Amino acid sequence: MTALFEAHNLALSFGGVKAVRDVTFEINEGEVFSIIGPNGAGKTTVFNLVSRFYEADGGSLTFAGEDMTHTPAHHVAELGIARTFQNTELFDRETVLDNLLVGRHVHRRTNLFSDLLFLPSVRRQEVAFREKVEEVVDLLDLQSYRHQVVGNLPYGARKMVEIGRALCTEPRLLLLDEPSSGLNPEETEDLAFWIEDIVADRGVTVAMVEHDMNLVAAVSNRVLAMADGAVLASGDPAAIQHHPEVLRAYLGE
Repeated sequence: MTALFEAHNLALSFGGVKAVRDVTFEINEGEVFSIIGPNGAGKTTVFNLVSRFYEADGGSLTFAGEDMTHTPAHHVAELGIARTFQNTELFDRETVLDNLLVGRHVHRRTNLFSDLLFLPSVRRQEVAFREKVEEVVDLLDLQSYRHQVVGNLPYGARKMVEIGRALCTEPRLLLLDEPSSGLNPEETEDLAFWIEDIVADRGVTVAMVEHDMNLVAAVSNRVLAMADGAVLASGDPAAIQHHPEVLRAYLGE
């Protein structure tokens, strides 16, 4: 398989605490790649380095063959990388449709002047954006929520809206930070199907930080296990679940 994303020797310290230590991995195009580990392992910190929220002390990042180690965070979505967060980050007073349309901003090709005059080019762009958004609405079964205010939705629906907004950017790589957090077992099972559909139907590569090992085992092609900011092991889900170093990190043996 072709590597879509590569991280080499990532390192980051906060004061005297080494949050990430010499982390190296690659994510192949078309797979679901999961990062697991106990609390404080550095999983979300790695995501923050990949999405350029943090500047690494050392190491390099490569996406689609291009170095992105020093790419500004506000340009990451333009490269084709989108992410969600452990706690949903949505516009609570806006509708689901409006929140999803925000994801299309990265593809905006008009300017303030043409927008104010609502020129034909702006109208065509708006129609195209809404067509793309409706594709995501159908994919994630959000039809009944389309015009509802996000702040009034149940938590599980809000999680799906955030994933939908990320998909509206048309990413090649989707970063899901603990997507099952706060979901009940039925919602988590639905999430597994949606992740499979995102990869199969939209051709999106998925990287996921997750604690729910049932979800990890159900959808992942490969798993990276971390502890104390460093890589413990990597491989297929079954091998990682029985790896002695991984068991020791989780169980304290």
